[in-house]
Amino acid sequence: MTLATNLTKQTDCKTFAKTLRQSRLRTDALANPDLELALRNFARAHQAFEHPLFEALRTKKITVEAAGRLLKNYDAHASHLRRLLLKAATIMPESAVGFILENVRNEYGNGVDSERHQLQLQDVAFSAGVSRDQYKNFAVEKSVKTFIKVVTPLYFPIEQHTTKHAPEVKEQTHSLSKAAIAAGAITATELMAVEEFKALQIAFQQFSLQDHIWFDHVRVEEEHSGDSIALALYFLTHNQSFEAVEFGLTGVLNANMHLYDGLLATLT
Repeated sequence: MTLATNLTKQTDCKTFAKTLRQSRLRTDALANPDLELALRNFARAHQAFEHPLFEALRTKKITVEAAGRLLKNYDAHASHLRRLLLKAATIMPESAVGFILENVRNEYGNGVDSERHQLQLQDVAFSAGVSRDQYKNFAVEKSVKTFIKVVTPLYFPIEQHTTKHAPEVKEQTHSLSKAAIAAGAITATELMAVEEFKALQIAFQQFSLQDHIWFDHVRVEEEHSGDSIALALYFLTHNQSFEAVEFGLTGVLNANMHLYDGLLATLT
């Protein structure tokens, strides 16, 4: 049984909905006058931060083939999230869009197509010894596909989409701010991305690629996490949308367990 499957068994929809009504994030914020710290600590308590993937990346010897499979799957998830960021921006109030735009622009190379982050990722694989044909033919793991399915309605929880693709999310979020849900989702992604890139950089020391430009993400994701925290704080301070931010944040952290199960599988 994967860790994500086990988490799903522990946290069914009714339990999750009940937890949201109680809003642990709101309770934590009331106990801590530093709202940013309360938000970071709330996220940090999730088991995604301790997934075995991180230890494996820091300690496991990785073959060229495993490196290619790992990066192909990371590419699949990251490419989907870039598109979801664009969608999320469309449901934000005008005064909150700015928190997302710099992230999106940076991901797409700040207007320079050859500097898109996807191309940088793929160059890491090719520099490690993976052929282009190999990379193209590597499969996307089932758990990564599950992540993509689960995370989509959290970034874009509008009724037209959830009615068709995620009716359970529609039921759980009918009274919550959709933009605040997306803000929580983005925040979770960016907080985890910092951990991901730190571990990936260590893993690729084996190929002498730790200074590759793609690993500039260690710094970039720190900046993006600051923007995403500011986005979440916007909804917490302006609208008191604790339940909605918590729903998006926790939902993506839960989804990341599927992602990390899939990435870990590429290393075996």
